[in-house]
Amino acid sequence: MSMKLVGFWVLGGLFMLFGVWIVQNLQLNIGVSEASYVLAMIVAFILFLAAGLCWISVAVATRHGLR
Repeated sequence: MSMKLVGFWVLGGLFMLFGVWIVQNLQLNIGVSEASYVLAMIVAFILFLAAGLCWISVAVATRHGLR
């Protein structure tokens, strides 16, 4: 496996880490508006999608032998 594929694999892990960190720390309480809460949820969702995209692209590249 090439360093580029390993980099994408690790990048996907970091995206997932940051998305989980955002979701874990979200609480709709005093000082947090509904708009900022929804925005944080959207950002976390986009990070989850980016992580999945990185991992899927690595899986496809290794399956097809693109190194």
